[in-house]
Amino acid sequence: MKVHRVLSVLFVLWCAWPALAMAQPTDVSLTEYERLLRAAYAAAQRGDRLELQALADELTTISHVRMPDGQLAQVDQRWLTEALLESEPDLLAVTARLGALIDALPPSTTPPAQALQRWEEVFNEPPFDRNDPSWLEQFFEWLFGLLERLNPPLPEVPIDGPQSDASFNLRPFVWIGIGLAMLIFGGVIFFWIREVRLTTQAPKQQAPPAEADPITCSEAQRLAVAARQAGDRRSAVRYLYLAALLWLDEQGLLHYDRSLTNREYLQQLRDRPSLRDRLAPVVNTFDAVWYGQQVIDEQAFARYEQQVAAIKAITTQMGRAYEATA
Repeated sequence: MKVHRVLSVLFVLWCAWPALAMAQPTDVSLTEYERLLRAAYAAAQRGDRLELQALADELTTISHVRMPDGQLAQVDQRWLTEALLESEPDLLAVTARLGALIDALPPSTTPPAQALQRWEEVFNEPPFDRNDPSWLEQFFEWLFGLLERLNPPLPEVPIDGPQSDASFNLRPFVWIGIGLAMLIFGGVIFFWIREVRLTTQAPKQQAPPAEADPITCSEAQRLAVAARQAGDRRSAVRYLYLAALLWLDEQGLLHYDRSLTNREYLQQLRDRPSLRDRLAPVVNTFDAVWYGQQVIDEQAFARYEQQVAAIKAITTQMGRAYEATA
């Protein structure tokens, strides 16, 4: 009975020995420590939590780093494991801290030859594997392999008759047939792509010439009436808005310029708050209907017309008052 217990304890210790050995604090060289830090930094940058967790477990077991002069420097990277325990780790903060640790490392003492060898080892592994063939090389390799499968070695067929000693080789005819088939296939693909482009490419329709914007208030009002009669209240709103701006420009109260924004027009009336308050709802309605694609019904359009008419009325009264005091 005791023998079985001893054997069981020994078996458990043997199974747990790798984990216990890994959990023991160890010391590594500066080169190995830097490699682990840079690998963890790269994993944190690309958001690879699985790789970062594995590297964090490895870094946590390191208690000392052997410097080039032989001295041991104490390190503690348990913060990385604690940071990864959160449900949503702050990888940006982890990346920044790992970068600071890398910057704080002393200059590498690796000889240039060894450094070049390390560079070659890194860039000859995925995803930087430069030995892998390019997609073009892979395509030609596949194509030639296909041709070899389509053109197996053919036996020489003897010809009966006077020239029975000569052999008749079918290989040139097979290659000619394959070449003709590829030409036909390429032509079919070319004309198919051409037809697809012709059918999918929408014909450019000549847009009707847009009517020039009105340059006077009366012209803008005429266009507004015509648009309303045609059932296009959206364009009628725009023309009434232009009529209001052109009217104020004709009265010398603001400067109309198509390059100005609606808010800049209101800014020009900052010294006339009553007039600015009259123009503000006209601007807001125009923005909502013209730019916001908001539908305006007949009742709302009638109120809009009244707002524009009120602007003309108040400016007329202002002009008369000015003439009376002049």
